Amino acid sequence: MDWLFEFDRNILLDIDGWNSPWADAVMKFFSAIPVWIPLYILIAAAFFIPRIYGQKSLVSKQPLHIPLWLLGLLGIAAIGICFGLCDRISVYIKFWVQRPRPYIESSLEGVARFWRGGEMSYGFVSSHAANTFGLALLTSLIFRRMGYTVLIFVWAALIGYSRIYLDAHYPLDVFFGAMLGIILAILTYWLWYFSIVKINSIYFRKQ
Repeated sequence: MDWLFEFDRNILLDIDGWNSPWADAVMKFFSAIPVWIPLYILIAAAFFIPRIYGQKSLVSKQPLHIPLWLLGLLGIAAIGICFGLCDRISVYIKFWVQRPRPYIESSLEGVARFWRGGEMSYGFVSSHAANTFGLALLTSLIFRRMGYTVLIFVWAALIGYSRIYLDAHYPLDVFFGAMLGIILAILTYWLWYFSIVKINSIYFRKQ
């Protein structure tokens, strides 16, 4: 396993070397959670608009009897569940594995550019990557629109890259965080899928 950790460290240092003042500003922007709140609000609002769902979406493939307000709330609930699982499980893994973040590794002091010091913090797996890739896959499966899928995954990848660039995570932290998010997004999607089918049938019988 030593070769894998060395390979991981070398990729981090290579990325750390591909820097510039403008890239520093861009990566700090992408890594900041508050700047993406408007995006999350737009995605939440999209759940209430039937035309947003693609032709291959479950919502478009079958007659919809669920009220729009409930359809939207189910989508928001799915995001909340996915985020909650990604965040909690990634934190649990962090404290189980206890792999220090790059910026507090003494061996990288003076080498990594974003040396921060401070309190001990663990980085495996990346909660940023788990949350963003979880959101990207979950909403892509629900909306089923190719253009949206491409854009949201590019967004997730840029956030993951920014975490490596800023020395907050090693590449493997981000990769396995993304895998965790993808797995949990699939599970959450099926929960949303069966909830829609079940509730839709209930409303159909009431008509």
